[in-house]
Amino acid sequence: MQPETTTAGSGPLHGLKVLDFTRVIAGPYLTAMLADLGADVIKVEDPRTGDDARSHFPPGKNGEAAIFVHLNRSKRGIAVDMGTEEGRETIRALALESDVLVENFRPGAMKRLGLDFETLSVEHPRLIYCSISGYGHSGAFSHLPGYDPITQAETGYMYMTGDASMPPIRAGGSVIDVLTGMHGALAITSALHARAATGTGQFLDVPLFDTAMSTLGYMLQGPLLTGENPARLGNTSFFMAPNGLYDCSDGKIMVSAGNNRLFGKLCAALDLTDMPEDPLFTTNSDRLGNLDAMNARLGARLAENTREHWIGRMREAGVPAGAVRTPLETLASPEAEASGMIHTITHPVVGEMRIVGNPMHMSATPAQPPRPAPLLDQHTDQVLAEVLGYDAARLARMREAGIIGARGQRRESA
Repeated sequence: MQPETTTAGSGPLHGLKVLDFTRVIAGPYLTAMLADLGADVIKVEDPRTGDDARSHFPPGKNGEAAIFVHLNRSKRGIAVDMGTEEGRETIRALALESDVLVENFRPGAMKRLGLDFETLSVEHPRLIYCSISGYGHSGAFSHLPGYDPITQAETGYMYMTGDASMPPIRAGGSVIDVLTGMHGALAITSALHARAATGTGQFLDVPLFDTAMSTLGYMLQGPLLTGENPARLGNTSFFMAPNGLYDCSDGKIMVSAGNNRLFGKLCAALDLTDMPEDPLFTTNSDRLGNLDAMNARLGARLAENTREHWIGRMREAGVPAGAVRTPLETLASPEAEASGMIHTITHPVVGEMRIVGNPMHMSATPAQPPRPAPLLDQHTDQVLAEVLGYDAARLARMREAGIIGARGQRRESA
């Protein structure tokens, strides 16, 4: 008997069954959001390797990769060989019992397995089928794979990150993957609402490229209107000042005080009360035209004390400001503690660990505290018995034949 360490919660999506074929970041982020909200997410993995993210090191602990244990929290995991006829039929049967199917293979891959939307929806018209890909399921580029860094390069994200003195820079996180996962989750919840009215599901095509275009749309609107590329300004702004990084005695802070009222409050907090009356700095336009002079005065004053000192004074005055932190500083910050975002859980291999949870704070149907990511094959027998009614003899035969079960990987905790 496998341990029941991961079960569906009682959040707003309680009772929703999600069959998850996703790997690495975009898709797993999407399904983690659904699992946080109470859906029963069943993660399907190849028995030989599992999700590619299981081997993405560093960092990790006790052989478990950090990226996998975070993005696959609160899911149940099964290992089924879809290269076998019985494996495909088992997965097909699970799909016909699911409310939602999510996959992020290249377009056409699921069709070759007989698990595409057109095939499944004939028997299961209520199925909501979400496909994440690089460029969508139609058009000249649909056959290409999708990768966050490539999408950042192709859509202008890299060009607009950094300033004119440096080459284009990729964002520190896989922002397009994450944003695509968020849009996929929104598409699924919208489709669930539509299904409640119509009784039928639908196919959801959520490409990385389209997501990047949409989420950068407000910056692309300028070129659409003017035919000109925007300036690469790094941490500064082309329409307000001050807005940027300043050095304190122990590190950098970000200050954003781009109107006359906030600039006055900033100067008061820094005991530079003459600056708002100086003709060089009186209006936002004046400050933009005299950035070097303004930054020299602000920078000299801020360098006289610590980040904590100045941020405390600015917050008290109502000026937006924050320390530029390392990830470890962020995790140890009072803001992180106050947010309630970091949970302590016990993973069967890693042991006691902390994990970042869900940011949606819902008063009546809150997200559930995270549960450990599944080990490869951890819940195969449990899921197939519970959902499809497979008995112990059939499960043993399938495992003996290599149709289910991890091969050379950890299956479950002791």
